[in-house]
Amino acid sequence: MSEARTQTRIAVFIALAVGLGLLWRPLLSMHQGLWGPADPWNNGDFLGARWLFWAVAQSGDPTQMLHYPWGEDSILSNFPNPFDAWLFGPLVTDIKLPIWWNAMTLGHHLLNISATVFLARATGARTLHAAAAGVLVAASPIMLHEHTLGHTLTAAVWPGLFGLAALVRGRGVLAGLWIGIQGLAYLYAGLAFGLLALLIRPSRGLMSAFVIIAPYLFLLFPQFSVASAATPPDGYTSLPLDGLLWLSQQPQVRLHPLLLVGFLAPALGASTHRRYRRRIALGALILLVLAFGPSVFGQRGDPALFDSPFKWLFTIPGLSRMHHPIRLGMIVTPLLAVCAALAMHRKRSFWVLLAILSALPTWKTIDNTGSWPESATPPGHDAALWLRNHASAVVDLGSRSSEALALQPIHGKPVLSGLHPRNNPRAGLDAKLFRRVNAWAEGIPQPGLPAQLKHLGFTHILVVDRSPHSPVNSSAVETALGKPVYPGVYKL
Repeated sequence: MSEARTQTRIAVFIALAVGLGLLWRPLLSMHQGLWGPADPWNNGDFLGARWLFWAVAQSGDPTQMLHYPWGEDSILSNFPNPFDAWLFGPLVTDIKLPIWWNAMTLGHHLLNISATVFLARATGARTLHAAAAGVLVAASPIMLHEHTLGHTLTAAVWPGLFGLAALVRGRGVLAGLWIGIQGLAYLYAGLAFGLLALLIRPSRGLMSAFVIIAPYLFLLFPQFSVASAATPPDGYTSLPLDGLLWLSQQPQVRLHPLLLVGFLAPALGASTHRRYRRRIALGALILLVLAFGPSVFGQRGDPALFDSPFKWLFTIPGLSRMHHPIRLGMIVTPLLAVCAALAMHRKRSFWVLLAILSALPTWKTIDNTGSWPESATPPGHDAALWLRNHASAVVDLGSRSSEALALQPIHGKPVLSGLHPRNNPRAGLDAKLFRRVNAWAEGIPQPGLPAQLKHLGFTHILVVDRSPHSPVNSSAVETALGKPVYPGVYKL
């Protein structure tokens, strides 16, 4: 083993040790509590992601088990990046939920840290400096932003970082393959890394990215017209200025303040690394401005301060669907961390050690970023277990949106609910039926509805108390169907 590889591994070990230390409390509950969003069983993004891992392990087309008997649109039209579920869904189907979900969340985070260290070493950073780069990433809560929303692959920027590291070392073909994989994780991140690669070190070998991304684009393009990604309330989520300065009241948008040292990299550090310092810093600056979104905000909830100079980019077909420019902040963070490491190249190790130690007080902020001890058992779990052996198809009365996806992996039966709200069903569904079911859930009698549901193939009505998010009044159901055959379950 070469000395350089040994030093790289030491740097990775130091960065990961600090990263794990910052997560010491979540690690203690890893086998019990669910990591990610607050109130996960009412979080549509988490429910969809968790459902997808279950669905791909089922025989037949799982989309036909939603909005039964009509079915849902294709997987790709609802989940444009389902590749982790396709790969690992069948493998985790028999593993207890919190373990595999938490391990996946932790894995992406640790790989993001490790890839930052690899990139820092590739660009010439010394061992402790490269470790400091990884530590700054570990200490930046924005790297957990996607996890707090219940997302999976969009939290991964490590393929692109490994790609840039390979590119700097002159391995253009390998770099292109890594960047292609990044595009599978999140298409806009793959595009960003591809442009970064051309800025840092143009290479014909980067064309290898199309070997991976072209088949995906071929499959995805026909789905654009029916893709149903929900936009945020304001149209997009962006990085506020106070997140860059560690002042935001929302920890998941904060970057470690020492990352700003990275912008000094073009003027500091050894002359041998100046080319990479300048180009990486420039790329980080461009992506940072894009992460601010079409309009720049001082803090979330306040009026915009001014329009971004790149606002026009968000009107270009294709780019106009990039509703979450804040995700680019997860690329900016490791880039600035690498630049900061290179900027400190001439500094004594004592100063770099101080930079590493500066990360330790952030553990409480990291701890508060995500919801770590959430229950891994959804409301209605016992009723769903009963339905597994007694039902053919289920109407989850309180599931006005996608809440039924929490229980379908348990009972395994077709459901009336799907990936669209009942008050706004997709084209082709019986909207009147959905309105009547909503009214039934409010305790309003619906003569003839039980017979209609039974004719469609449903056998049971499930009533789950998910208050206050999705309250349900079962009085009209009980009047029409009599007493429950199991707590919370009525037979049609």
